[in-house]
Amino acid sequence: MPQLDSGDTFPDITLKIGEHESVLLPSDIESDYAIILFYRGHW
Repeated sequence: MPQLDSGDTFPDITLKIGEHESVLLPSDIESDYAIILFYRGHW
């Protein structure tokens, strides 16, 4: 997938946030602006 540039539309992404829950980005964000931080953590 190509890198996003300023002004590009964020692609639809479904993230699993728990065993039985997920969030759909950007649809589930209620604001016009958001900062999305992906933190991998320690694996």
